[in-house]
Amino acid sequence: TRPAPLNARETPDALCPEVVAVGCPSTDVLLTERGAHRAVGGAAFITAVAARVCGARAGLVARVPRELPRDVARAFAPGGLERVGLCQSEGVLPSFRIAYDAGHNASYGEFDPGLEVEVCSADFPEQWLDGVRIVHLASLAGDARVQLSFLDGLRARGYRGLVSSGTYQRMVEGQPELVGELLLRSDFFFCNGREAQLLIPEGPPATWKGMLCVTDGGREVRCFSHGQLQRHPVPSREVVDATGAGDAFCGAFLGAVATGVDPIAAGLAIASEVLSGYGAEPLLVHLEREVSPRVQIDSTRVAALASELKEVAAAADLDFCGFPFPDKGDPLALENLAAATLHQYGFWDADERGWIGPMYASRQERRFKGSDWIWQAFTSASRADPSVFDPKRMASEPRLLEQMCLDEEGRCPLPDIESHTALHQAYGAALMERYPRGFVEILEKVRESAEPAASLLAELSELPGYAEDPMAKKANLLVVMLAARPEGFLELRDPENIRPIVDYHLMRSCLRTGCVRILDGDLRLRLEKRQWVDCEEEREIRAAAFTAIEELVELSGCSVARVDGFFFTNGRSRCLEDRDPRCEECTIRGSCAQETTLFQPIYRTTAY
Repeated sequence: TRPAPLNARETPDALCPEVVAVGCPSTDVLLTERGAHRAVGGAAFITAVAARVCGARAGLVARVPRELPRDVARAFAPGGLERVGLCQSEGVLPSFRIAYDAGHNASYGEFDPGLEVEVCSADFPEQWLDGVRIVHLASLAGDARVQLSFLDGLRARGYRGLVSSGTYQRMVEGQPELVGELLLRSDFFFCNGREAQLLIPEGPPATWKGMLCVTDGGREVRCFSHGQLQRHPVPSREVVDATGAGDAFCGAFLGAVATGVDPIAAGLAIASEVLSGYGAEPLLVHLEREVSPRVQIDSTRVAALASELKEVAAAADLDFCGFPFPDKGDPLALENLAAATLHQYGFWDADERGWIGPMYASRQERRFKGSDWIWQAFTSASRADPSVFDPKRMASEPRLLEQMCLDEEGRCPLPDIESHTALHQAYGAALMERYPRGFVEILEKVRESAEPAASLLAELSELPGYAEDPMAKKANLLVVMLAARPEGFLELRDPENIRPIVDYHLMRSCLRTGCVRILDGDLRLRLEKRQWVDCEEEREIRAAAFTAIEELVELSGCSVARVDGFFFTNGRSRCLEDRDPRCEECTIRGSCAQETTLFQPIYRTTAY
């Protein structure tokens, strides 16, 4: 059976692709005279991207992890590849290790087929069976039997369009009869010169009604059709990396067939372009010029919200004092706040489809949600044992954090305890090396600065647990907390240096209020269904929320701390994530778009 797709596109304006390639993207290591390079590739992926660059609507059928790698996700922006054919599975993408000699001849080394061994005809979306013009079967897991099985299943399900196939040398050497059968059952077949020499040294059978395209390095392309041979010279071009040039020719050729332009000219032009960089990168750069943004800031909505916010936000000011936070005057409050804040992320549970619910845990018959659990756990632990914030203990005791966070049933409820443990130890080790007396040494240093907030943010940008996030959510949160505490840990002489504290509460608020609009119908659907999103999608939403909050701060006259405090409090009490929002109680309902079906992006990160 077909597993749950990353998106079952239900938007009425969804278009069926004209060309669909079958096979997974790959993450490759390319060894050339210029050194070793990591690149995204995969015959099917490059074929699909090339078809799209050529102007055809194109899609991909593949098994993929729940989150696409960034370089792959770039291709699925609006106007790029259709992603209905992507199916989530547990596992990894295929990977190749390819070495090239001075003549750009490839030698394939280590090969991990990854999830491609699972690809089957059931993965092909039902809604594509009648509309797709050409399906291209890449060399699935390097096994012609998988290609033939997919083809059999596709025909059995009612697909009556054209079929294209590809191969590679090891398949031709190990499965010549099966590859030959695949050729005869295809309308288009693509291979290189060496593969053609091994498979059909005299050319394809005269009775075969299809078209064979043989890419012969940088010399020529030979096309066999209806017993006729045509030779097309390849224009000379400096070659950076030959990986995928044949697949790019294939995709552009098929895209041109689908759109009615000259397939040879299109194939040669796109293949030449892919030679200028590593793997699929040149095509992805080209594609990015054509795709549309996924999200957009609604400045009119931001301005309306700012007017209301300046009247109500002050009521949400926080001082971060008193249980579950450390009490005023607690001698370990500073170390507690600094260590606990780096763990302020990932307080939700998920399965293979997406979000299940927020993290709750109980201690002493009290139930705590997400971040409150960390605050109370650290406060309680330091009261019982003041040495828990000793840098040496944090660095050397792998289970220290877990023991601090045990609930009343003796288990640690953190969804990703491994990353929390690693950051806790790395933070302790960094303090041991640079600040053996603990975080107090950092504070002593930054207090002498004319811009203490900027100085502290600079210090935190080099500390594990804080350094990983380019938007510095946790670092800005810590600055706000230290300035707000009654002890006055940090004199805030430069509040302008504090940037938006963008976490999932704030993103949910930006989406629901309409300050950030989702332009991609596919992405909107997954946000509504609380399904996993990819790194590029999360990055665009978070970046838009960051900018929207900056505008909101400027227009409202409220501080970053006040805006963040309002949205955090409102998100906990009214604009809820695990229950229906209480819009009738909300103090900004007059300027809110009330997009209550939207949800924060479901994406695992240690940033928030």
